[in-house]
Amino acid sequence: MRKEIKIALLAIVASLLAFWGFKFISGQNLFGGSKVYYTVVDNAKELNTATKVLINGYQVGSVISINPDPNDITKINVGFQVKKEVELPDYTVVQIKSESPIGGKELELLFDKYCSGSNCAKIGSYLKSETVGLLGSIITPAELDPHIQSITSSIDNTLGNLGRADSQAPLDRTIRDLSTTMDNLAISTSRFSNLMNSSSKDLEVTLANMALLTESLVNSTAKLSGILNDVSKMTADLSIVSFSETVGKSNAAIDQASMSLKSLETTMNGATTMVSDLNKIVKGLENGDGSLGLLLNDKKLYSDLTATTKNMDLLLQDIRLNPRRYFKVFGKKVPDYEVPESDPASGQ
Repeated sequence: MRKEIKIALLAIVASLLAFWGFKFISGQNLFGGSKVYYTVVDNAKELNTATKVLINGYQVGSVISINPDPNDITKINVGFQVKKEVELPDYTVVQIKSESPIGGKELELLFDKYCSGSNCAKIGSYLKSETVGLLGSIITPAELDPHIQSITSSIDNTLGNLGRADSQAPLDRTIRDLSTTMDNLAISTSRFSNLMNSSSKDLEVTLANMALLTESLVNSTAKLSGILNDVSKMTADLSIVSFSETVGKSNAAIDQASMSLKSLETTMNGATTMVSDLNKIVKGLENGDGSLGLLLNDKKLYSDLTATTKNMDLLLQDIRLNPRRYFKVFGKKVPDYEVPESDPASGQ
């Protein structure tokens, strides 16, 4: 055999071996008789040719191709081959999960047993896929359930014993104090309501008396003005008549003036008495006498009672609208708080 032919044959064999080695490193065994299947994923990050295909951690194949779907570039077609003795059922799920915390991906084939007959997946067919995060790849739900149940039980026992009378823990004392505070708040609200009910009647009577007093003062002023007008008219008449005619009528005029002055004195005494009584009432209010005096002088009490009533109304309204915020069922997620359309606190 000529040297040229030997060199050519050696080059052909070397090329074939290099091609087979490249395919083998890429995860394809040209002489293994493997079966090829496909699946579709949304994100092919960290997937590559030669990515492992496993069944319960045992490698049965590898990824051989990764190509975007020409009809929908948001989908990625992933082709993989498995050993010829692996019979995949048509309901097999291809699970893409993290290989390790430091990176890498692997394909896990999920099915219960090898197929037989008509339920086998056809070679080249597409199988369903699902993606599992890093935490789901490290810890399975079956491994996590006992720990969750233990934690939930411990939390339920702890919350069930909160506020015990025989416990001196700070949290238990705080809960007991909060309960006492709510009871005292209810008592204070009831007392304030009773105080306002009783004081409102006294206030109405006092205001009615002040109205009557004011009306009497107005009427007395009108009478006084009339008397003064009469005296002025009498004086004018005396100045224009002759002395001789006036002397005869002077006694009667003087008597009438005396009576008028006495009536004026009586009216003024009555007005003085009413003004004195009004001064006493006003002074009593300024000194804090009676329920009305207390309410008018103790501004802090009035402000505190008003704020307490408003906050109590808002609290009762919120409990009625959102009872689940105060009676949480442990183990379930509480829905997010939604502000009602007619929230009483929206203008605060």
